[in-house]
Amino acid sequence: MGKYDDAMYRYLSDNDRFADLFNAVLFDGRTVVRGELLEDASERFVDVISDTALQAEAGGKPCYDNSVRDIRKRMKTGECLIITAIENQNDIDYAMPWRMMRYDQMEYGRQIRDIISCRRAALERQGQSVGNWLKRLRREDRISPVFTICFYHGTKPWDGPRSLRDMMRFGKEADGWQELFHDYGMTLFCAGERNDLSRFCTNLKLLLEVLQLRQDQDGLLRLWSGELFSHLDLETAETMAVMTDCADILKRLEITEEGGCNMCLAVEGMRRDWMAEGKTEGEAKGIIEIGMEFGLSENDILTRLQNKLGVSLQAAQGYLCMFGKATV
Repeated sequence: MGKYDDAMYRYLSDNDRFADLFNAVLFDGRTVVRGELLEDASERFVDVISDTALQAEAGGKPCYDNSVRDIRKRMKTGECLIITAIENQNDIDYAMPWRMMRYDQMEYGRQIRDIISCRRAALERQGQSVGNWLKRLRREDRISPVFTICFYHGTKPWDGPRSLRDMMRFGKEADGWQELFHDYGMTLFCAGERNDLSRFCTNLKLLLEVLQLRQDQDGLLRLWSGELFSHLDLETAETMAVMTDCADILKRLEITEEGGCNMCLAVEGMRRDWMAEGKTEGEAKGIIEIGMEFGLSENDILTRLQNKLGVSLQAAQGYLCMFGKATV
């Protein structure tokens, strides 16, 4: 994973935020998934690859394909067990519907293997022989449904397929086949799109507002100056800073006694620093222009910059490099 995927993995692993995303995306904001009912169920799936060429390269031995779901949780309500998962995506993957289908298929395959394995073990404990018929499900066997959301948080608009059908090439000659195709839909949520955020009830809502303005710095600063951002939890503020590449915010965050932080104060500090930096640059440019006009040497100009602005020699050299050529 990259830093953006890592940040969102950490943030959405929280049960309440995880539930908030599912309720907003799948249930129009109704509280169907509850954080207190969720339990972590991260799992690495291992599948046997049947590709004969790959098996030949491995000396005829079975080849295995490892897959890890980003975030996977279980929710049990009564006798019903629901498997829920989120796949974080920062880049557009044009095979995403197939990937989502494959993840779900591997989950269903795992459940079927577990049923067969448990039955086999029970029969062996009873001293009964295990025949090939046991490799099949019985009429009464049931498996748990899987629901997966692809959470896309990249900056580019999603232009990839949104279902398995979108990946197909039917052509004019395939008239009639398209209607018979068994599609596999993908639940895709694009964080950068103008979504109805009123359906969210945790601070995930504020993070999504920020993600919609990632490429609008002025709009982002105005948003951060709002009252709602004056008492954020630290994890939300840190995730916002990472997702917007704004490390300066992190340096200025002051933690309150309650463990929260004030983004508004951090933004005000950034603005003051930017204004001060702009004023200093203007003064440096004036000193350099006057020095050049009177034919002063570079060493003399550097000395004047250090004395009048109170900056280091390195900073003075930077200003001379920035404005010296422009004034020649």
